[in-house]
Amino acid sequence: MPLPGTPLVWSPHTAADTLDASSNSAGTMANLANLIPDPTTRNLWQCRPAAVKVADLAANGFVGASFISCWVNVGTRVYGMVSTTRNAGRDEPFCYDVLTQMFIPIAGVTAANSPISPATFGNWNPPHMELIGSKIIVAHPGFTGAAGAFFGVIDVLNPFALTWTATNTAPTALVFPPQWVSNFNGRCWFLVNPPNSQPAAYFSDVLLPTQITNANQILTLDDNDPLTCSMGLALSNQLGGIIQALIIFKGVSNIYQITGDAAFGTLAKNTLNVATGTFAPNSVASSEKGLLFLAPDGVRLIDFNAKVSDPIGKDGEGITVPFISILVPSRAAAAYNTGVYRIQVQNGVAQAIGSGFSSGFSSAFGGGGPVQQQEWWYDTVRQCWSGPHTTKMSLGLAYQNSFLITIQNAGAIIFKSDPVQSFTSTFVENGVPLTYAWQTAYLPDTDQMAENCIVESTLHMALVSGLSTIITALNQDGVPLDQVTIASSGAPTNWNQFNWNNANWNGTTLGNALYPRRMEWTAPLVFRRMSLLAGGLSAQGLKIGRLHMKYQVLGYLQQTG
Repeated sequence: MPLPGTPLVWSPHTAADTLDASSNSAGTMANLANLIPDPTTRNLWQCRPAAVKVADLAANGFVGASFISCWVNVGTRVYGMVSTTRNAGRDEPFCYDVLTQMFIPIAGVTAANSPISPATFGNWNPPHMELIGSKIIVAHPGFTGAAGAFFGVIDVLNPFALTWTATNTAPTALVFPPQWVSNFNGRCWFLVNPPNSQPAAYFSDVLLPTQITNANQILTLDDNDPLTCSMGLALSNQLGGIIQALIIFKGVSNIYQITGDAAFGTLAKNTLNVATGTFAPNSVASSEKGLLFLAPDGVRLIDFNAKVSDPIGKDGEGITVPFISILVPSRAAAAYNTGVYRIQVQNGVAQAIGSGFSSGFSSAFGGGGPVQQQEWWYDTVRQCWSGPHTTKMSLGLAYQNSFLITIQNAGAIIFKSDPVQSFTSTFVENGVPLTYAWQTAYLPDTDQMAENCIVESTLHMALVSGLSTIITALNQDGVPLDQVTIASSGAPTNWNQFNWNNANWNGTTLGNALYPRRMEWTAPLVFRRMSLLAGGLSAQGLKIGRLHMKYQVLGYLQQTG
């Protein structure tokens, strides 16, 4: 007979930092690692598809290619900068057409007009490039201004005869190589931070990014704080329609809103209503909700009314600790597409997932060292976090309904990383099989100062033939209380080992459909604080959702020792 007890339904909604779910909504998860929302059902999770290789620059004429430092998407093409041995110690431009799977040559590259390659670790000023008119302007910390090379230019007027130069603006010249460039109202806005001088934003003539006709095409922003980065934002107009704006970040001290245009005498600047900003230029991303960016206290949003939000996920309702504890903010990398904001950080206080789990599983998530690279995804539609994901992205770029990314220490390789599963999804990433971790936050206390007991529990899962899920109950110290295995039915379908049209995709389906799976604990789980961790190999068809448990309050104070 079932034990008398209080039913508890745990419907996993979001990953969060909380150390105790008593003060948070039921469904808060400590980890949803390599799991993403299932598109069919709320609070049901499926495995994240692996990133797949699209192109290897080193194998396609870019000899010694090792690190892609920046890129931009224009139509079906990706333009970027990569370090090679063509001019040792220098970056050179590249163009890859994703549709035709071909690299397009760029003429004019020399040692004199190529920027010095940046370091691949530690603090840096990330390069940035944008299309203005018929030219892609490249702001790169490797430009010193020697021989007039202040920034790079890829001329794309003839898409089949691309050329590269390095130059400065004329007739009004920049006084120092720019930190950042942005397209605003068809002008190139250069953020310039001269040593021991006033930082300023220079703006070019319309559709002529290398030309600044008038010496007054410059905007200073009130003080000597350096300018970090900028991005466009469409502001809502009280009278209807949209007003275009350029948002300029000044470190973490201030954010400026630029509107209007000098040609019409309407150019204006205003500071936003919060003293924050970002040290992570590559974290700023445009979304359907506004501009997302990494502030010192977490990810924030500037909406279409130019209002800056509180950190998304504050107070244990989501993820903020990895961002507060980031070791090198300027190395953070983010991208947004199809409702997903994904951001990679180096979390200085991260610990291995599930210390009571198998060593192989734990090591897949960076166990064995206190410093971990973590990628977190925020779903702006469902308003939930997932992760930490194990991609180790170094750059991200929205492309069609997916992402193009580069992976740390994987060379100059372009990968495609989908935010949802498809029938072509695979689960081996850069040669490593993906594993997932579904872990509750520490379960709510009954507030009766008594030990609790669970004997009966079920977990909604859809299984995959040939794969098992290991579930571990962990106490407050991460020590296992018990461990069970949920096994699937049948055998997997191996490619090229069955008759076509006579096999089930993902193996036998009978008995593996979404269903509450009973957890056969070997002994009652007695606890005051407990977390449940489920994990295994990632696969298509695997789904994991609601947890049901029967709580029994035992009536005596928790034991010591």
